[in-house]
Amino acid sequence: MTMTPENSESRRLPAVMDSKQAAEYLGVSYGRFRNLLWLGLGPRSFSYGKRDRRFRVSDLDDFISQKVAANNPELASPPVKRPRGRPRKGLALAFETVALLLVASAVLGFLLWWLGH
Repeated sequence: MTMTPENSESRRLPAVMDSKQAAEYLGVSYGRFRNLLWLGLGPRSFSYGKRDRRFRVSDLDDFISQKVAANNPELASPPVKRPRGRPRKGLALAFETVALLLVASAVLGFLLWWLGH
């Protein structure tokens, strides 16, 4: 029997769950749940020792509500529009132009000095 929110009325849920029970409760695979925890994107947890992690049902419910709010387009901010066309080079182009002018003037100055002697 699965521990989904639909079945929660028919049977009482434990106050805390281990990783496999929490993954089943959230409706994701155990591997995906472990990846979320490793990435730091999973629900809040606490541990009894080095490896024994437990999850409160209230924390799992909060995690679900955060994910629903994040995926709700009404609550999300509008997308940022990028300008059309090819991006400009900006300051890099100006720096290259100034450097080229300085080199050209130095070469011209050297030639004038050398021809004057």
